[in-house]
Amino acid sequence: MKQLQLILAALVISLSGVAQGKFQEIQHHKFFKVQADAGYARPAGTGVKAGVLLALEPKVNLSDRISVGLRGEATAMARGGYSINNVTADGEAGLGIAVLPTVDYYFTNRLVRPFVGAGAGVYNFVSVQASSANNGSVTIPAVTRFGGMLRAGVEIWHVRAGFHYNLVGKNGSINNNYFGFTIGLVFGGGVKDEYKGDDY
Repeated sequence: MKQLQLILAALVISLSGVAQGKFQEIQHHKFFKVQADAGYARPAGTGVKAGVLLALEPKVNLSDRISVGLRGEATAMARGGYSINNVTADGEAGLGIAVLPTVDYYFTNRLVRPFVGAGAGVYNFVSVQASSANNGSVTIPAVTRFGGMLRAGVEIWHVRAGFHYNLVGKNGSINNNYFGFTIGLVFGGGVKDEYKGDDY
């Protein structure tokens, strides 16, 4: 898991380096934008319950193809079920917060823009009480961990849809990884006025 997280961090750094190298190219898109997402969050593992996520991500376009940002994401979902010493319990919904530097690569400059991206940062999940199978209760502990995120999707004008997978690892028997599907809006970052209507 640590090796995968290091690979993700290296990917973010290397893509950012490529972006810096392209910074001097003509930019058809405006420099600054803010992405707001809402969607579905599904934890990995057994005994989990899907929930919702909200995210806000200020970004800058370093070139027409590459943007970097800082993503703040909040989730409400029941992460991994608990099983130890023959005591089992399903997860109960709890809040999670993630803060991730990100980088996205766009495959086209046109109205429809497929993309792939990655991020790496800090994830924090609060502790929650869960009801066990024998009518008792157990505490699913809070955890703060470094993790990574991979994503892909499409941006059409100022509407964005995509999915991402967050690799946060385990603490004990609790799996903190989760999948997200989001639909959102992008404010700013559109084609500069002098290039509108051009076929580039």
